[in-house]
Amino acid sequence: MNGDQMITPPGVLEAAPASDLVPTLMRFLRLVRRRRHIVIAALAVACSIGAAIYIAAPRYYASTAKLLVIEQKNDQLASVGDADGSDTTMATQREIVISPVVLTGAIERLAPEHRIDLVDVPPNEWVEELASLTSASITRRTNLIDVSCRSRHPESAAAVVRAVIDSYLEWVREKHQGAAGELKGVLTDELAKRERDLGELERRLQVLRQQVGHLASSSDEGVTDPIVQRALRLNESLMDAQQRRLQLQATYAAVQDAIADGSDVFQHLAGLEESVGKQVFQMSLGISPQQMSLLADQEQKLLATQEELRDAVNYYGPNHPKITELQRQEATLAAYIQDYRKNMGQRLGGAQDAATTQAVATMLQQAVTESVRREQQLAATFAEARQVAADHSGQIVEMQRLEGEVEWTKKLRDSILDRIATVDFRQGQAPIQATVVREPLPNLKPVSPRLKMTVVGSVAAGLFLGCLVIYVQDVLDDRFGSPEEMSAQLGVGVLAMVGELEALPGEGFDAVHTHMMPNKPETESFRTLRTAITLSAHPSERLLISSSEPGDGKTTVASNLAVAFAQAGRRTLIIDADLRKPGLTTRLNLKRELGVADVLLADGPVADEAERRRLHTEVPGLDVLPTGLRRQNPAELLGSARFAELLAWAEANYDQVLVDCPPVLAVSDAQIVGRLVDGAVLVVRPEKNHRRMVIRAVENFATAGCHVFGVVANGITADDSGYGYGYGYGYGYGHDDDEYLDDEPASTVAYVNDLDSRDAADEDSPIRPRRAA
Repeated sequence: MNGDQMITPPGVLEAAPASDLVPTLMRFLRLVRRRRHIVIAALAVACSIGAAIYIAAPRYYASTAKLLVIEQKNDQLASVGDADGSDTTMATQREIVISPVVLTGAIERLAPEHRIDLVDVPPNEWVEELASLTSASITRRTNLIDVSCRSRHPESAAAVVRAVIDSYLEWVREKHQGAAGELKGVLTDELAKRERDLGELERRLQVLRQQVGHLASSSDEGVTDPIVQRALRLNESLMDAQQRRLQLQATYAAVQDAIADGSDVFQHLAGLEESVGKQVFQMSLGISPQQMSLLADQEQKLLATQEELRDAVNYYGPNHPKITELQRQEATLAAYIQDYRKNMGQRLGGAQDAATTQAVATMLQQAVTESVRREQQLAATFAEARQVAADHSGQIVEMQRLEGEVEWTKKLRDSILDRIATVDFRQGQAPIQATVVREPLPNLKPVSPRLKMTVVGSVAAGLFLGCLVIYVQDVLDDRFGSPEEMSAQLGVGVLAMVGELEALPGEGFDAVHTHMMPNKPETESFRTLRTAITLSAHPSERLLISSSEPGDGKTTVASNLAVAFAQAGRRTLIIDADLRKPGLTTRLNLKRELGVADVLLADGPVADEAERRRLHTEVPGLDVLPTGLRRQNPAELLGSARFAELLAWAEANYDQVLVDCPPVLAVSDAQIVGRLVDGAVLVVRPEKNHRRMVIRAVENFATAGCHVFGVVANGITADDSGYGYGYGYGYGYGHDDDEYLDDEPASTVAYVNDLDSRDAADEDSPIRPRRAA
């Protein structure tokens, strides 16, 4: 589709982009205006129903009172200035005001004469009925509650509100006083029980402490007993001694095996603890502890010198004195450590003689013996300490439990005392205080039904119902309602609107209105069409005439438009390219004449063949090229290069070329031809064609790359004028019909009725063709 053409989806209120919302709304408003009689009828019905309801409905009167609700905080005295009731509190109190408990008390307070709204209601439904008539609302950002009631009598409404308020105030007072006294009695009994429990626990704790002795003391981590601590420390020492003995025994056995095998014994000393292993290793090498310390110092100095050298390289050059000195120190220390380790290696290599290995084994045996003896002593001591601690452990645990219970009981007792003090302080003041700030008074003006609301509701309901009916009708009747709607949804203009034309007597072009009655008002639409096409900014020398469906009148429009162009002095050629059902050829009785199909299948040049096949008509300046003999492959013929040559010949020899094509939705012939011409004119019958079909036809042309000049609304009748298809020309200059008998052509363009519905008949009057010379 060209860039200036946009198709809007059908339907009044269907989903559309935001940019299409305003046009869619305007279309619906125009549709409402055209069918305003439906809206008027709906308004009349709705207003009648509203008037009947207003007249028949019983009158209700309302009365309202205001309550000031103050929430008393724990540390405040009740006052209006300090009132800051929360939303939750106010909402709770509002619900309490209209709760069944309060309403039951209100009914009991009502006098019989004020129960007129409950007369026809069973007693077991009085509360529900009164709840439906009573309401409570909160004034925004205040502590005020409005209590209202509707009744069929003004005095009864005021009496009900007064009874509801009195019942609510009494409920608040009873709940507060009863709850405070009950709570204090419960707290006092609980306090006495906790006091007795606390005394008993303290007595038992004191006796137990005396049994445990004075060395037991309490700390943050519980009770600490020296006897238990001593047993725990002895147990730890015994476990360490057992581990040391096992290690020494394993090493001694490994050394014995190494001596028997003649292997290195020193490799088995690495697993010994530091004191034993170090002593045996130094004894075997003859190295003193001072020498080992000196070696460690030199290694530390070497590491420090290397670190300093790495940092200095970042700031000094390689020949700097500082760099040179550090490198010399590094080399000296490294040489010293290397020589020292070399000497130690030589000692280690000669240290494994028989005497040395035997000395190592002897030292390990002594260490094992000493470890076993120490382990036995610790085991005996731990057994004695464990027995003593076992006698005291049960008493210590019990003492810890009693101390926890005493502490918890004290805290609970203090909490009860605080709550009793709070209840005593607040017993004289209610947590919720309510005061009536506006008394309920009778209102003699009824609140239901309201005339203003009835009128507004009736009008709104009538408008809604009328628009709904119009919308449903529009959805069910999927046709264009006006030229504006057609243009907006198709994205192309309406070039002309042609009225319903009566068939003329005669044959061939004698039955064409534009030829036989050039000055009649009904033919002005074809000159309007001619002018619209001629004044278009797009080239229009080669035009395609088609429709969305058969029977829309495309052949009639094509023949009348061709005559209009010829009357304007333009040499015109009309080509019947409907090779499947040739309507124009049949209408002109040229079915036996050679034509388009023969030109396309001939072997000679297209120009020569076309010159021989074209036919002159009695209309000056108008020639016709019929379809010729019927062929089996019309789409292939129209898509061939010879058809393009045919159109080029026609454009070179004529001022205007019109191509009558099959309906675009029926076959693809119109799309094929559309790629070869300057544009297309689509014929539409608004009362017949569905919107979706016409939209699809325009989309098919756009897909083929064919420009659509616009549509022609055909077959417009007087009944269609109410839907926006106004047709007629007011020639109000005092001329008679006889003045239009002049054969001089008019100067406007038009649109024609569908003759396709009648073009299948072979009896149609023949044209009087003349062969071109």
